[in-house]
Amino acid sequence: MTVPSFVLRVASEDEDAACTDLWVSAVAVRDGLPESDAVRRRAVAKFGVDRVALVVAEDDAGIAGFVLVTAPGTGGAGDPDDAAYLSLLAVTPRAQGRGVGRELLAAAVTAAGRAGHPRVVLHALEDNAPAVRLYRGAGFRPSGEPFAHPLSGRSTRAWVAGD
Repeated sequence: MTVPSFVLRVASEDEDAACTDLWVSAVAVRDGLPESDAVRRRAVAKFGVDRVALVVAEDDAGIAGFVLVTAPGTGGAGDPDDAAYLSLLAVTPRAQGRGVGRELLAAAVTAAGRAGHPRVVLHALEDNAPAVRLYRGAGFRPSGEPFAHPLSGRSTRAWVAGD
């Protein structure tokens, strides 16, 4: 069986809406719930803050995934001051299991470093085992105490990679 390939590239600003749509869909699938206007509003707000990088993975069918990295201070109050914030990372179901998430995560860390940010922080639901495995495998380590996710209330933890 041949696995379709993908390429990573810097996204254009006109792709924010497609990435937002992908995020909203991914959250609905992950949580087994209908797509949420609250999730959409929160994602749109994240695209409106100071951006370090927006990288998309593209395959023959279009955008297969993306990662949004924003400036230090755009995440949580307890995040490291020098850490860029990996705000959103999503991969379409058709592209899962192909290494897209791993490559996007590496691109996020590289982009943050090139922008002068020695560390990257992200927030992950503690019960999202696939994401936690991905982050651990990429060298992220848990940081601080768990906190309630602002929309769902689910237990969430910060993860940090870098110096």
